[in-house]
Amino acid sequence: MNFEITHDIDYIRECLTNEYVWENSMDDSFKDVSKDLFFPKMDGITYVKAGDFGLLMAMPINFITHDIHIALLPNARGMAKTICQEAIEWVFENNKERPLRLTASIPEFNKHAIKLARDVGMEFIGVNKMSFLKNGKLFNQLLFGLSRRIE
Repeated sequence: MNFEITHDIDYIRECLTNEYVWENSMDDSFKDVSKDLFFPKMDGITYVKAGDFGLLMAMPINFITHDIHIALLPNARGMAKTICQEAIEWVFENNKERPLRLTASIPEFNKHAIKLARDVGMEFIGVNKMSFLKNGKLFNQLLFGLSRRIE
């Protein structure tokens, strides 16, 4: 799989506004945002293009930890675990900040993302209660983490 940091705003927008990604990832703060007028934030976020299968986004929390989000396109079905495992390893090795820990906050209703986090080796850390607003209802977010092996 070919991974590269991308600044291609059109590709980033295509991935983030994909119907499946948009519906399962965006909270109520985006409910009135037109997908055609959506401009992803670029500052501070590393966008890693995973071939033609989508993106992994890494947002620094501090010097050691980055919060990651996955935006895979429908053509990644059946390969999500492999793509994400390889993308995570790539981020650990190639991101200029070289994070030592990756975390993910996943709304409790997103069962596919929760399973994927576990499948790629992320451990359950805890619950951020009532922290994700979707369709006027507050949901818990499940927190997962994975540390880079230091040798």
